[in-house]
Amino acid sequence: MLYERNNPVGLDQLIHKAQKKIYAALTKKWDKDLDGYPRCYVLEDESEKRTVEHYTYKNEYSGNLIVSERDKFFFTAEDDQERLNNIQFETKVKLYFILDLKFIYPDEPGRCDAKVLADVVNAVDKSGGFTNEYTIVTDYQSVFESFLYEFDNIQPYYCFRIDLKTIPYSIDSMC
Repeated sequence: MLYERNNPVGLDQLIHKAQKKIYAALTKKWDKDLDGYPRCYVLEDESEKRTVEHYTYKNEYSGNLIVSERDKFFFTAEDDQERLNNIQFETKVKLYFILDLKFIYPDEPGRCDAKVLADVVNAVDKSGGFTNEYTIVTDYQSVFESFLYEFDNIQPYYCFRIDLKTIPYSIDSMC
């Protein structure tokens, strides 16, 4: 399911366009449905446990997305937005994937993480909105850094993060 932000503006508009293209490319390639989320929020509770959650509506959030249920991808953007000139900004965005490899390629005899990663990289490269220089983080403890997560990166699950830099965008551009 594609979870879209209503009336995205600025950075959210840039992510929205990329999210839709990545979702379309991967669901077509894999012939499977996955959950594609827009920019999500890092929340910290009173015990300082950090989660990533999707804002649903009226001050309601989805709950922690870093769980192994359902194949998904989501974005976070915690870094500062740097002003380049009077109308343009840029920032860093993190794109997370939590996938069940046996769901995506059920007939593959081995662990098909390299094949899945190639599919994702091709989709991201064609999504627009980001420079072509990025880092792919595959060590699952590094992927989720200081977040609360509830599973290991053991077959058939594959978790990774792509650290992206936006192309210049207008802070007030709308879809």
